[in-house]
Amino acid sequence: MEYDTNYHQVCSTRTVQSDKKGFFNEFYVDVKDACGDKWLQNYFGKLKSNAARILSIFSDREVCDPVLGVLEHVQPVYKQKDVLLSSQRRAQADKFYLMSCSSEIPDERKELLQQALGHANLAVMRAPGPQVDTAIDNGLSLAMAYRTRATILITMGEGEAALSDLKLATNFGLETKESVDYYCKMAKAYAVMGEKARAEISLKIAEKLAGADSALIAACRKEVAAAQHAKPERAQHKEAVVPALTHGENPALSGAANVVKLVDTKEKGRFVVANEGIKTGDVVLCENPVAACLLPSFFGTNCHHCFKRLRTPVACLHCSGIAFCSAQCMGEACESYHRFECQFMDLFIGSGMSILCFIALRVFTQASSLDDGLTTANLLFEHLCSHQDERQADDHLQRSLMAGFLMRVLQKAQYFGRRKTEGVNPTAVELQVATALLGLLQVLQYNAHEIYHTMVTDEHCFEGCRVIYLGAGLYGTGSYFNHECCPSVAGYYVGKKLVLAATKPHRPNETVAVNYGPIFTKMNLKERQRSLRGRYAFSCNCMTCQENWPLLQKIDKQVRFWCTSANCVNLLRFPKDLAKDVRCPRCRKNISLKESVVRLIKVEEQYREAAEAMQAQKTNEAIDLFKEAIDAFFQIAALPHKDTLIAQQSLLKCLADTGSTFKK
Repeated sequence: MEYDTNYHQVCSTRTVQSDKKGFFNEFYVDVKDACGDKWLQNYFGKLKSNAARILSIFSDREVCDPVLGVLEHVQPVYKQKDVLLSSQRRAQADKFYLMSCSSEIPDERKELLQQALGHANLAVMRAPGPQVDTAIDNGLSLAMAYRTRATILITMGEGEAALSDLKLATNFGLETKESVDYYCKMAKAYAVMGEKARAEISLKIAEKLAGADSALIAACRKEVAAAQHAKPERAQHKEAVVPALTHGENPALSGAANVVKLVDTKEKGRFVVANEGIKTGDVVLCENPVAACLLPSFFGTNCHHCFKRLRTPVACLHCSGIAFCSAQCMGEACESYHRFECQFMDLFIGSGMSILCFIALRVFTQASSLDDGLTTANLLFEHLCSHQDERQADDHLQRSLMAGFLMRVLQKAQYFGRRKTEGVNPTAVELQVATALLGLLQVLQYNAHEIYHTMVTDEHCFEGCRVIYLGAGLYGTGSYFNHECCPSVAGYYVGKKLVLAATKPHRPNETVAVNYGPIFTKMNLKERQRSLRGRYAFSCNCMTCQENWPLLQKIDKQVRFWCTSANCVNLLRFPKDLAKDVRCPRCRKNISLKESVVRLIKVEEQYREAAEAMQAQKTNEAIDLFKEAIDAFFQIAALPHKDTLIAQQSLLKCLADTGSTFKK
């Protein structure tokens, strides 16, 4: 098949610049026009190292003026706090809360509480940190926003979230030592959680502080008693389960199971194979990302740190553009990467840079030190595919400019410490970081994984469920899994953790393959090869491509059975007459396939039982049935087999249901 250079260039560009409206594209075009095609092709395009390319854009007279001219104007751009807006939203939350208290219609009351919670969330997000702006609320807007939200959450039956908000309110300056109201709220929150003893302790403290005001405590006791019998407005969502690796972790391959190993060949490079026999359902990988970033379109709905769906966001103390699911996530992020990224989030979005650029930057901003960041980046470049030597000159220029832009942001964020000058011209260490960023931008194009969670409906965990792509991550061991158009493992996520589980049995030394996107059930051979060449710069030669398997809907009912003769690995077509033996052309024996057919009928019956378990939302039961039946199928027959392919897809849905899911 002919190599489509234009398609490859489009694919490559999208891994740097995801939005053509962003200013980075204009920056790149201006620099390209200024340097001219002759210099670009004959000089820059022939440079042999990333270090030389980075040095060139900052020092060669053909490009340095337009490069420095733009980068010197890099400044913080982010959504700032607004104390007035926060106080207004808090007032709206109070209004809707009071309206809900007076409503006697359950559905109306529920809707009013939801509106109150929405306003309270915005009040939290826009409130500045304690004592930052004392003109309103005496500098306690954030604490008061959390207290307001806690009141709403208690009424909604969400005691644990309310308790968390009350603790945050005290952390951010709310006076509690003499506050009867605070301890009454604590008592209600504990009561909603079913912790009667703690609720009583809080009540006694409130009673002591109230002194002669017995009516207040009596009213509080009445509310606590009612809270103990109240049902939450929102059904509790099941927690995702982190599965155990089959036979433990491979000490030589971080995050991978002992049932797999890494091999290295001239033809394929490094890739993962079965170390021993693998059964369907075996967990072969459970790995945290080297770095992972949330897509900007999900900044308002998911935790910036762990990707969990937000219900009651916890705000960064300095910006209003991103949110966290808990104080713990906020603390972990702000102590590492977010302190450098915080004031530049809207600049990143405005640049139109791709999610892969965010990840390249995150490798450095999350590192415990600059040296650790350099070490990680250089190891990734050394061990993962980058196709550095096969890239076009304009690709090198585009990525070099992006690396320079990211390095400039790090300069402005004081990642390198206080600089003696505001000028762009990088120091030797800054050049090293820019070079490493360029290497990461090359590596990420071919090694990053899309991260998704499953959105389910209120009615059913499978019917109407959809995969939602939230972000992307780089997985050190996960990157070693090769592609096949009919994968032998399926991936899903628990938070940001990548889990790979076998969807078929594997023999020792058999390739354990994932799918990079072009899958044969939905895309024909020509389309798959074009996509893989354009996006990943290789042609696939897997068995699916060699035999040119049809699309799923075009697979006929014909089954290929394994020859039952000892040591024969030939495949035999479904017999026209079961009463007659089939002649195997390989071992030259007459073979009866009666038993194989009987076993296939049993397998297909198990597929139906598993599908019924899915319909009944018995996920674990369905998983066990699918695993057993798929293993049994591969003992007697081979793909493509329509029912087995559907069973493998259904198994993935079941496995994903044990991972991170959310309701719309």
